[in-house]
Amino acid sequence: MKLKNISWVNKRFKQSSVWVLVFGILAACNPKEEFLGEGDTEGHLLIGTITAVDEAAGLLEVAHEKIPELMPAMTMKFEVSAGDLKNAKVEQKIRARLVRDENGAFQLIKIWPLDEQVSNDLKHVNQRLQEQAKALPSGYHYGEGDVSPDFALLDQFGEVVTNDQFSGRPLMLNFIFTRCTDANMCPLTTSKMAQLQKLAQASELDVNFVSITLDPQYDTPGVLRQYAEAYGIDGSNFKFVTGPKSAVRDLVKSHGVTSTAKVDTIMHSLATVLIDEDGAIAKRSDKSAWTPEEFLEILR
Repeated sequence: MKLKNISWVNKRFKQSSVWVLVFGILAACNPKEEFLGEGDTEGHLLIGTITAVDEAAGLLEVAHEKIPELMPAMTMKFEVSAGDLKNAKVEQKIRARLVRDENGAFQLIKIWPLDEQVSNDLKHVNQRLQEQAKALPSGYHYGEGDVSPDFALLDQFGEVVTNDQFSGRPLMLNFIFTRCTDANMCPLTTSKMAQLQKLAQASELDVNFVSITLDPQYDTPGVLRQYAEAYGIDGSNFKFVTGPKSAVRDLVKSHGVTSTAKVDTIMHSLATVLIDEDGAIAKRSDKSAWTPEEFLEILR
């Protein structure tokens, strides 16, 4: 079924304090909090604090808690990816998965910041997103003319990113995942977004870019950082974001993207959205055939 514009729903939702109250009560009655990386069972869960970053050797030194059935609490060094190494901060508490590489060495993957303030920031905004997603009738999504939904996620540097940060400036938004191998899907749309970023900079236009992962289980901030750098993307105004699976799911629904997990891949539709300075959706493309030049003309 073709998804439809929900202008009337968006207006009614904004005008109805009763709806806001009802959904606010429902959110408050749900005490379960989703952790970043929750549900991952690969290897062993490790919780610890970074004590040193050895860039030359590609190692993180972490003082970790006891790992049941594996090792007691101790401080040791672990191999990590280049993206995780660049994002690492001494004294930062992390949540990760401990695995062994092909040589038997211990390695940390799927590293997430474990920070109460970050958790609270994400939860506060994404409760609003949850309310907005629940208010959508079945088969409807936010379309051109609607105010886009709220969100709070983590970017490729491990920093909190919210839609409010882009208020007063246009925002290009789309959905991708780093393991996508279909040349006509994520790789193509990421390349086009990168081209548009350069065109906007050359035209001295103040535009922001956000790509939301469809695969938050795998696409941690470190993974997204390596992905962005592989495309030569300037991260100052282009954020690749990830976060709690529930928040990603609500954004996918709100923007009318279909997404189905398969073995080692995700089958999904596309949505490339231009959001104006007031937070309203000015243009939307559901295909990969859009060009950077057509969005540039609207931005001008």
